[in-house]
Amino acid sequence: MAWDQTWEQVFNSQEWGKYPSEDLIRFIARNFYGSPNRKEIKILEVGCGTGANLWYVAREGFSVYGIDGSKTAIKRAETRLKKEVIDWSGELFVGDIISLPFENSSFDAVIDNEAIYANSYENSTVIYNEIYRVLKENGKVYSKTFATGSWGDKTGENIGKNTWIPSEGPLKDKGVARFSTKEDIKELLANFEIVELEKAERTYNDLNERIIEWLITGVKNKVM
Repeated sequence: MAWDQTWEQVFNSQEWGKYPSEDLIRFIARNFYGSPNRKEIKILEVGCGTGANLWYVAREGFSVYGIDGSKTAIKRAETRLKKEVIDWSGELFVGDIISLPFENSSFDAVIDNEAIYANSYENSTVIYNEIYRVLKENGKVYSKTFATGSWGDKTGENIGKNTWIPSEGPLKDKGVARFSTKEDIKELLANFEIVELEKAERTYNDLNERIIEWLITGVKNKVM
């Protein structure tokens, strides 16, 4: 099991973001805005949380699918979609992203917006392989994940390869956090052709702390 019950408590105890990041918008716009029939484009988000990204993708006319282990998060995401995107199409699921409940080659794109990082290195490998399985040939994955050196890395309890239960930073009290090197990214997404690999960085506490994130776009060029 990859799902950490800590996140049910998080979604129950605090408000969550309602809008997508600029990087996610750029990924969707570059790759799918030119589609002649957006409803035919099926986009899945793993660890979709309360649905900020799905809300945006649905408003743009695409078919959206989301899976998250938190019943609270899925309920909030579905409520918002029904209220604010009347004609949305797709489906949301409560489930574990380590075993996706979809047929092979089902989706044109899969989004991971800092969900897979909350898993061990071994489970993350399985999850990326599951994403590969459910993508269509030439389908794309967008993955945003924390980099080594980011605030919280190497604090708290070490429980595996570059994986901690942080005692500092924004990931404190949110369970497992895996921080990736460039070599980790290449290994974790070994089945994909990585067509974009960039870093985003911002500072906190008068420039004393940094949040560093990998922004990854991969393509499925062959069927396993």
